[in-house]
Amino acid sequence: MTAVVGRKRQSALDGFTAALALSVFVGAIFAATVLVLGTAYLVIKQPWSPWTWTLAVLTATLAFVPLWKENGPLGEGFMRYIVSHAEAYFPITVVCDGGAAFSRDTSYVIGLEPHSALPTAMPSTFSLQSTLLPDGLRGRTHGLASSICFQIPLVRHLYWWIGIRPITRHSMRRLLHKRRNVVLVPGGVQECLYMQKDCETAFLSKRKGFIRIAMQCGSPVVPCFAFGQGGTYSWYRPGPPLLSEAFVQAASRRMGMVPLALVGRWGTPAPINSPMTVVFGKPIDVPHKEHPTDAELQQYLDKYIAAMQDIFERHKAAAGYPHYRLHIL
Repeated sequence: MTAVVGRKRQSALDGFTAALALSVFVGAIFAATVLVLGTAYLVIKQPWSPWTWTLAVLTATLAFVPLWKENGPLGEGFMRYIVSHAEAYFPITVVCDGGAAFSRDTSYVIGLEPHSALPTAMPSTFSLQSTLLPDGLRGRTHGLASSICFQIPLVRHLYWWIGIRPITRHSMRRLLHKRRNVVLVPGGVQECLYMQKDCETAFLSKRKGFIRIAMQCGSPVVPCFAFGQGGTYSWYRPGPPLLSEAFVQAASRRMGMVPLALVGRWGTPAPINSPMTVVFGKPIDVPHKEHPTDAELQQYLDKYIAAMQDIFERHKAAAGYPHYRLHIL
């Protein structure tokens, strides 16, 4: 049995408004990059210019101003506006596979795949303001992102307001102990090194860390797959003959992200409004153990991978990708 728990469709006006709203959110990444590079250029070329000091103060303020509580009126209202339009923009359908149900008395570790060029399903579906999530997950689910995102002006505040937190062991354990849910992409940015057209890639065979934390906190692991996410951006990954694969991998490890050129709708930062289907599998119960063995970690990782493969094969046709294959690395 499969239950559709959330779906948003858009009108032409909604589409225009959503594109504008999402451009503000996604465009903040590009705006922050220009701001930082522009400030650095002026500091070098015109260190005593009033413009230099103005930009330097603005950059420092945005980079270091405290992250206020997640439910502040300014951030909450702004992000609720963006998320409400994002849900309709793509549009997004959320499905609970096999009648999967979630209790508000339980904390869950949700493993979302794939990463794609940019995991656009994360802010649009898994925000604190999302209306698409199943009742048991709504309003208490936090996405997890690389710590580098919280060092970028503008972006750090938008991510914090939407409920995204740094992907650290401490952060995960703290949220789970507070009966909050966490959602992460176990394969991480490593998957960007192996992305292919017409194929989904999940870098999972060695990813035991999220299973370990789930067992230490006694939190069930939820397999989740986002179909259509790869179509929200066109991308170019540098490589041979211009750069060697070894160089790209080394640079990715150094930066904490894979260098990609992303192109959205009409050549702008706004994502392409490709329909997405987010499928939740049944929670996988894990034993509550502070020190699980490698064999136990592998056992539950294998269960998670098998569940992901099953979800992919049974839902890819209905999601519109009947000829796609899932490549597990």
